[in-house]
Amino acid sequence: MSEWALEVAGSPSMVPGVRHWVREVLGDFPEDARDRMEIIASDYATNCVRHSTAAEGGHIRLRLTADGERIRLEVRDEGPRRGASDVWAADEAADFGRGLHIVTQLADVMGDEVSSEGRLAWAEVKA
Repeated sequence: MSEWALEVAGSPSMVPGVRHWVREVLGDFPEDARDRMEIIASDYATNCVRHSTAAEGGHIRLRLTADGERIRLEVRDEGPRRGASDVWAADEAADFGRGLHIVTQLADVMGDEVSSEGRLAWAEVKA
């Protein structure tokens, strides 16, 4: 099994770097799996900035693991900001709010967990 990790500051400017990192480390995997995981990572990282304390000087930790059958992405933040909503309803006129709906279409399986260390969102795609 292969494993890669990245820690970035919780700033919107890091999202393109996260996409590039995913594309780079998954370079030998099928293009479809790479593309799907790149979009998922971008959405999860954006959600961390929008909804967690990472945007207040914190960090986001990403972990990719891959074997011959699947690729798994885990994105951990430091927990929700005060007053941040856990669920954003997608409004057809809104500029945001559709990301997790897209992730559900791209991931073969996904989930999230909350602990004293923060939130962990994960997704898997077939390699």
